[in-house]
Amino acid sequence: MTEQTQIESEVQTDSRQESSSPAPRGGLSRLAGMSVVASVALPMLAAYIIFYTGVGMPTDTVNQGELLTPAQDLAEINLLADDGNAVDLAAQEPKWRYLIVAGENCAGECEKLLYTTRQVHIRLGEKSLRVERLLVTGAPLTELRHSILADQHPKLRFTTTDQKKLDEWLADSDHAELKRPSALLVDQQGYAMMVYDNTHNGNQLLKDIKRLLKYSYEK
Repeated sequence: MTEQTQIESEVQTDSRQESSSPAPRGGLSRLAGMSVVASVALPMLAAYIIFYTGVGMPTDTVNQGELLTPAQDLAEINLLADDGNAVDLAAQEPKWRYLIVAGENCAGECEKLLYTTRQVHIRLGEKSLRVERLLVTGAPLTELRHSILADQHPKLRFTTTDQKKLDEWLADSDHAELKRPSALLVDQQGYAMMVYDNTHNGNQLLKDIKRLLKYSYEK
């Protein structure tokens, strides 16, 4: 075999080896990355669908409050502030909120629920900034009543709404006949998703909100 023939043979051999070598790892890396994203995103999407539609909701859950199924968009009811202006929570800083739905004067049982939610709020410590409480009555409180509650609950926001429309808002949920008083826990997207009343104690409320704060984003 001549020297030129030997060189040509070696070149052909090298070419065959290159053509049979493994494909670049870039494609495999992208595929692996997509698999990781899917493994995270799909369970989150499934959880979102279950939570906000109630479809597939397990009957045995770890929450202490009663799940509101399906979750209700708070933007669908008209909350008014003390000055009569609409309360647009969607335009405000995302927070977890207790919507304390009361009778006309918020006395007796309502005061008890206000106290429970206030103590829970205090016990959250530095995390309390991510939580807010709103009292919802059918009509504005008297000046005296407002003053008394404001002194006892300095961080409480006072709002009103049409109670009949509030009941209509809940009509397609499993809490269509909401007892007064009750506290609706509203998530950072503005969906009422859990219900508490005076049969629940502060430790139960605290356990739920701590877990929700732990697994939700903080702005």
